[in-house]
Amino acid sequence: MKKSEKREYYIVDKRILPNSIKSVIRVNDLVENSKMTKYDAIKKIGISRSTYYKYKEYIKPFFEGGKDKVFSIYVTLYDKPGVLSKVLELLAKENMNILTIIQNIPIDGTATATISVQTSENVLRKIEGVLEKISELEGVKNLRIVGSD
Repeated sequence: MKKSEKREYYIVDKRILPNSIKSVIRVNDLVENSKMTKYDAIKKIGISRSTYYKYKEYIKPFFEGGKDKVFSIYVTLYDKPGVLSKVLELLAKENMNILTIIQNIPIDGTATATISVQTSENVLRKIEGVLEKISELEGVKNLRIVGSD
């Protein structure tokens, strides 16, 4: 990257990434979780070393390092009693500390809320599963991560 180029970051669903990027992610996961060498992991995944080294520095997990992480979840909820309460209850059961809740009034049968959450490193490893559970709750229309520290 040239010094004059400004870094820009995006949160992208892994499912839309090209196979080369997904392969680099799998190599990094193998190196991190199985203590496999980079060379062996590259060989196992079946990508070229040049592809791996071209992208490896640019790919980092959304939740990485640190003791505690703060992030915000933006949810669209159907205007039914108890829906937000179910979301908050699930977060609490997953040992996530709710820092702030900003809820807007319902319009056309839906309301939005932004929930800032703090969680420890050991809980971060299961965040994707927690977000999936939230999205499956009755009354949750959609959700997304809108920021992290």
